[in-house]
Amino acid sequence: MSTRVRLSLGLRSAISTAAFATFSIFLAGALFSSPAFGAQNVANTTQKGSLLMWPEITVNIENGSDTIVEISNDQNATVQIECEYVNQKKGRVDFDFSLTAKQTLSWDVLTGKSDVSFSAPLFPSSGTFPGDASEGALICFAVDAGVANQISWNHLTGTATVVDTDDVDAVQTKQAFRYNAFAFAARCTSCPGGLALDGTIQGTAGDLVLNGNGDGTYDECPAYNIVNFSPNGATVGPVTTIDNDVALISCNQDLRQDFTLNLTKVLFTVWNEFENSFTGSYQCVDSVNFVPLSASDNTALLNPSNFDFTTLRTANARYQVAGIASTQCPGSRPAGLIGVATASVGINGDTGEDQELGSTTQGAGGEAGFVLWDPQGPVPLSHKR
Repeated sequence: MSTRVRLSLGLRSAISTAAFATFSIFLAGALFSSPAFGAQNVANTTQKGSLLMWPEITVNIENGSDTIVEISNDQNATVQIECEYVNQKKGRVDFDFSLTAKQTLSWDVLTGKSDVSFSAPLFPSSGTFPGDASEGALICFAVDAGVANQISWNHLTGTATVVDTDDVDAVQTKQAFRYNAFAFAARCTSCPGGLALDGTIQGTAGDLVLNGNGDGTYDECPAYNIVNFSPNGATVGPVTTIDNDVALISCNQDLRQDFTLNLTKVLFTVWNEFENSFTGSYQCVDSVNFVPLSASDNTALLNPSNFDFTTLRTANARYQVAGIASTQCPGSRPAGLIGVATASVGINGDTGEDQELGSTTQGAGGEAGFVLWDPQGPVPLSHKR
């Protein structure tokens, strides 16, 4: 839609200067509030940020699953980084390290080893809640040198490479795909571009506010996510989709040792190529989840057939997923989500898996959230020796 409006001289002369000004303001407001102009200050995978989230971290010795994490500092100064692994059982481990000017750092999650003098802790294997301890997420953000406050440092980017070296269920046992971490910029109302100056303490120590609302906050989460996919059992050209999955984490993250469980109802709406919608598919989840989208792989998902070719009857489809409050999931609350959608595919008529494909979900709208953590801070006098 063009934002330029031409009026004939006759019409223009018939409108008073004041009325025309009012009309122009109304028109500009209508245009710039249109859905064509997306929500601002929302986390995404193409910007730099002060907070990074990786929704899918996988380690499994039995089938050789592993994840290679990479994080980079695109600034001419050193910064301290606080990170935390969280698995689906809510097992967690935190660690911190420094990134020097323009440094990039990578490590192997399965072993914790890196090419430089850095060793990450092993991914947590325990936890007290239902789920798979070999699946989870990584959350990292910039902090001050004493790891006592979260700070702005909008120069961080990252990737994760998910690897299978011995997938016994697949025709091709060695596979990998890479995705970008979601980046949340630190915000400031009066700063150029709305980005906080480097090193500025963001809000109260231990509480990252994700609402994109100026001083001391970070970008908010997408209100919902969109995924284009080929249904389970569909064939397009040489590619047959065997099944689909999505790894989701919410933006209500409590990383503290004494954490509170944050529940939400993950609600899916699916559309086929004819724009027919298929509703009623959902799962009750917490803040870190891997959700298989097929009946054979997930008994907790209601109406999993909504993702099958036999139901959708088109080889291409899309779904929307949002975290909402619902009495069907006691204790649930609204939650912004970010995720990685994956698909197992066979190529050239293979009925077994030749490759696992993966890409990040696409966000829309905005939903506020939080990241709570335990700052180190100064050592109390009673604990000094």
